[in-house]
Amino acid sequence: MPRPSTKESLLNRSVSSFVLLAALSFAPLGAQDLVAGKPAPALHIAKWVKGEAVAELKKDHVYVVEFWATWCGPCIAGMPHLSEVQKHHQGAVTVIGVTNEDESNQLEDVEAMVKEKGDTMAYTVAWDDAGKTNKAWFEAAGQDGIPCCFVVDKTGTIAWIGHPMWLDVILPDVLAGKVDVKALAEKPAAVELRLQRVFLAAQVKPQTAIEEAAALCKEYPFLATQVDMGLLSFFVAAEDPSLAWPIGERAFTRAVASKDASVLNGIAWTIVDPEGSCKKPNLELAMKAAAKAVELTTRKDPSILDTLARVHACKGEWDLAIAVQKEAVALIPEEATEAREQYEGTQKEYEAKAKAKAAGK
Repeated sequence: MPRPSTKESLLNRSVSSFVLLAALSFAPLGAQDLVAGKPAPALHIAKWVKGEAVAELKKDHVYVVEFWATWCGPCIAGMPHLSEVQKHHQGAVTVIGVTNEDESNQLEDVEAMVKEKGDTMAYTVAWDDAGKTNKAWFEAAGQDGIPCCFVVDKTGTIAWIGHPMWLDVILPDVLAGKVDVKALAEKPAAVELRLQRVFLAAQVKPQTAIEEAAALCKEYPFLATQVDMGLLSFFVAAEDPSLAWPIGERAFTRAVASKDASVLNGIAWTIVDPEGSCKKPNLELAMKAAAKAVELTTRKDPSILDTLARVHACKGEWDLAIAVQKEAVALIPEEATEAREQYEGTQKEYEAKAKAKAAGK
């Protein structure tokens, strides 16, 4: 099973906008026998976990074949977007999430996740037949990071290969029959350049960045959360962070609507990160974002509980900070030694500060 296209760990809540952009447009690392412009291989599926079986890739229909795994954080984060793609293009496009067995990705794990995700995983899900599909598609294309998707046009030809975030940029042309593989390959880079300009402007001309971001998100609504989180990270560091809070509130509202605990956690951590540069934190926004993230994950994600504990600590609510941090520590696997030590260290920090407060120091 391939590695994820962005690194995730218990302690990793967010990445800089530029690192995120690099991850979203990764290039193939291996030899390429399958490239855009070549016929799509057959699908070899042992079990259709969700949705109707796709016996063959029919002509005059568009398919998105995505490779993913249950352990891949970016894959999970992208599931609501894939569901929206399927809903928006119902009848014209079939989205198929293909996954195969490895030591951390078993059929029962996939079936449990499909059941848990419900409508946020509203597309066809397939269990590979002994890795045959993975080999014929993913490995043949020289890919080495997931999530990764292949867009198959109406002629049964691979039109584009890349990160599923860019489907909203790619699919309109494919559905219209405008399949120029070179032009399609260049489209994400052009949008990415505009994103980079927004974030560069945020550092020197904040109002210009806001205006350019609004224009970009109007044209490509799927970028709204990424743009808002990028701008939030820049604006919270300002001497006057007032521009950050309307953006944070907007991102909060969108994340609640989509039940995106990862984004909610990111909003809170951006505000309270002890290694961050937020000088005047909006603890009300941080608290409601962290609390909602904890609710959505049913208090089972240690990194999200750790964020909520940090918000309580920033508010001087030491007893609550300690209690929540203890919950987080209890969820860290014994074998995750480094993470456990860091979480326990944070707990001790809160206990020391609670003791000092009780002593009137």
